[in-house]
Amino acid sequence: MNDQEKDLPNWEQATFKNSVIFAWIVSEHPEVCLELLQLILPELAVTEIFEVISEYTQKASLKNHGVRFDVYTEDDRGRMFDLEMQVVDQHDLSKRISYYQSNLVRRALASGCAYNEKADTYVIFICDFDYGRSGLPLYSTKMILHENRKVLDTGVHNIILNIKFNKLSLVSKRLAAFLNYLASSKVTDDFTRKLDELVTELKTDTRKKDHYMEYKQEIASLKAYIREETRKETREATQKEEREKTISVMIKKMVAKGYDRQKTLATILEFTNYSAPEVSEIYDKLLVK
Repeated sequence: MNDQEKDLPNWEQATFKNSVIFAWIVSEHPEVCLELLQLILPELAVTEIFEVISEYTQKASLKNHGVRFDVYTEDDRGRMFDLEMQVVDQHDLSKRISYYQSNLVRRALASGCAYNEKADTYVIFICDFDYGRSGLPLYSTKMILHENRKVLDTGVHNIILNIKFNKLSLVSKRLAAFLNYLASSKVTDDFTRKLDELVTELKTDTRKKDHYMEYKQEIASLKAYIREETRKETREATQKEEREKTISVMIKKMVAKGYDRQKTLATILEFTNYSAPEVSEIYDKLLVK
């Protein structure tokens, strides 16, 4: 579950920055997906893409297991791309990237090709926070040998966009316009105008609205379940801690009276409902060195 799912806004307030809206528009309009890749990765010269998929469309229920990509696509050279929208910093982005990347790599190797034939894979996170904390519009990762800084050609690429960037000179005007649109919903060029129009059009789709609200309710139900389970686990942990304290006090008192291990355990078990393994474990922790 990503951050947008954590607290989905009402339908009327949802913008292109909302991961569900983002996934619908980018997957249902391949030309938008293509232009995004061209904006973010101009050096790849992507000219054609195939099979643009949103897992929100493919898997409408949270009961489905496994990774769920916001948007997945491939280009005419077999390169694989996963585009994700991330609004809240949950302080786990590096591990999330690794998880998404591992799923792309599995797809890339699924056909049984040799390792040196594996397609390059790209995980792209568009973040509403500065993950690198340097004000840069874009961060990327690479694998290197620590000892001599040699770069390893793994074919694995991770890109992190920063909506809150402040260094304008380090980004193209078109990418800056896109990031600023995400930050403010302000239209400044043809691409952001197109995105804004598509968002407006999407909001008139009653089926999409119903699906969104059902999904929002499912998220709310899941959050309520998690909260209750957390409270339950906390109560159980507290009860266990109190039981252990009580048993420890009883053991110490009996040992002080000269009881040996067997008599101590037998006495506690006779007059309480504690289990033998539980009492034995605590006795050994206290007295067996």
